[in-house]
Amino acid sequence: MTDAPLYAFGLGARRGVAAQDIVELVRRVARMHNVDLSEASLYALESKAHEAGLHEAARELGLKLVFLPLAALRARKATAATHSPRVQAMFGVGSVAEAAALVGAGPNSRLVAPRLTTPVAACALARRVEEGDS
Repeated sequence: MTDAPLYAFGLGARRGVAAQDIVELVRRVARMHNVDLSEASLYALESKAHEAGLHEAARELGLKLVFLPLAALRARKATAATHSPRVQAMFGVGSVAEAAALVGAGPNSRLVAPRLTTPVAACALARRVEEGDS
């Protein structure tokens, strides 16, 4: 058994992102994929740990927020579904949100939803793969 949640929402955000932008985006992705938020956590790049909007959004959603090192995201970049040349140039991964979701959901996790973007944020969803899952 792993400590990873069943679902991991990976987040990418611009500097100064408002909590409400993140809350609305996570709730939208959850609704689109029938995900119970009680079975999920939020994951973002550790360089965003100072972003008050991310912390406020996690509190409002009632979710754990975990910040991940860039090296961990780069290790899962090959399994991301989308690719932004701008994000690739900045971080060395095509999608911070997708890589964060995959890392957050644990080894062998699967992307449920590629990133959904707004002008200020991105959110992707991954699911933990349990032994016996095909």
